[in-house]
Amino acid sequence: MNCNRLIVLAAGRARRMKASADLPGLPEAWKADALERPKPMVRIGPHQEPFLEFLLLRAERAGFTEITLVISPEDEVTETWVRQWNETPVGPRLRVGIAVQWEPKGTADAVREALLQDPVNAGEAAVTCNGDNLPTVHALRRIRTAGFTPSFLAFDRDALGLPAERVAGFSVAHLAADGRLRGLIEKPDARALEDARDADGVVRVSMNLFRLDPAGMLIEIDALEPHPERGELELPAAFDRFFEVRPVLEASPVLDLTSLADAAEVAEALASEQRRPEVEVCASTPMDVEQAAQGRADRVELCAHWECGGLTPPSADIRRSVATGLPVHALIRPRAGHFAYSPEEWAWIEDQIHDAFQAGATRAVIGGLTPEGRLDFAALERLVARFGGHRLVVHRALDASVDWAADAERLRYLGIRRVLSSGGAARAVDGWAHIATLVRAGFDVTVGSGVSPENAATWTGLNVAALHASCRHPEPHETRHFDGTTHPVERWMVKALVRAASK
Repeated sequence: MNCNRLIVLAAGRARRMKASADLPGLPEAWKADALERPKPMVRIGPHQEPFLEFLLLRAERAGFTEITLVISPEDEVTETWVRQWNETPVGPRLRVGIAVQWEPKGTADAVREALLQDPVNAGEAAVTCNGDNLPTVHALRRIRTAGFTPSFLAFDRDALGLPAERVAGFSVAHLAADGRLRGLIEKPDARALEDARDADGVVRVSMNLFRLDPAGMLIEIDALEPHPERGELELPAAFDRFFEVRPVLEASPVLDLTSLADAAEVAEALASEQRRPEVEVCASTPMDVEQAAQGRADRVELCAHWECGGLTPPSADIRRSVATGLPVHALIRPRAGHFAYSPEEWAWIEDQIHDAFQAGATRAVIGGLTPEGRLDFAALERLVARFGGHRLVVHRALDASVDWAADAERLRYLGIRRVLSSGGAARAVDGWAHIATLVRAGFDVTVGSGVSPENAATWTGLNVAALHASCRHPEPHETRHFDGTTHPVERWMVKALVRAASK
């Protein structure tokens, strides 16, 4: 099952957060937020960003394109903030929905409200996450692309980086010898903890990062009995009802904002978090994607026939590439040659976008020109209406326009925020001024054409969103009657670009 939706559980009543507002030595702004705002909206970032912003940014980088925020009816802050954050001057970041949990009846009830009020597309999975937890991008990618539904992130308890007394309250996963889930144990005693150690001696805990089939989950929640002491419907208990669950073993830290006692440590971690452009590798085979993943790329643009500038990749290639965990942006170009497409070809493009999304692509990279050599805005608007601007990227057809500046200006009203461009030049370094114009206008700019470790600093200083590069070298091969040369992606070249982007 493909997975595009992250359900953020942000309806908690934050009793411990409110109780911590009288702790000494903390900024008064934090104390005021603790009393007046939901936990995820406490402004703890280095520039007064709420904690929730960091979770949404990590979710976006992990490849999620849809968010459902579950809030309480008393929450007068979150919905307004997220609408403003999501709607940029040139288009939405993500598709965002709001669900209200009308009564504090537990995390399973919150998920039920999310699935009923903001339904997930039929045949797709969803992932849940606590609004006061911040997993790594890597962890979010792994559960989004897990090969089994239902599944969950089974964290190594000792790798979380959280106080022992906090972790003691987490549900412990009891795994069978074949790796399947036997049960989730809430508030385990010492004996239960020892029994739950896996074959490597690791205690695995749940932090409500579950990948679920919405239809199946609704059935199990409806059949769930309230907790005998708290009277709430808890998500681990609902998940425990499934016959077969495959855990995704994870060993990474998680930031947890339970109360202001955590605030200083969380704020320090957020302030030191490195902000760098993502690295997007142009891949043309699943093996290229594997090399990109090993080189620590952030995502790939997948195409076929790289040698002719790239064509739409087969669905099988997309499915195999998604399995690496990297977000896949699928290039949609139905044939080689010019970008002036006929109505029949635009219909073909629509079909290819649909198939790419069905195969698991996160976004489609598109573009086309009118016979006069300008961006075909009428065709692009139809694609926005069908698929949503948040799932589309305008490719370098923009750079082939006979009037780059005019078309770039008109893009501001199309609703597609993401652009792959060289600034209208053959090489991006020569289109620097035009790329700067896109960045200032608010576009999420992936800069491509001639990008290398040697000029990465040019782009990190410009605040572009991503660097696009092929990271390939030719491999000649003796093939009778044919040029057998291939151009595979090399992970060492990917690593070099990632290092340069990080400086």
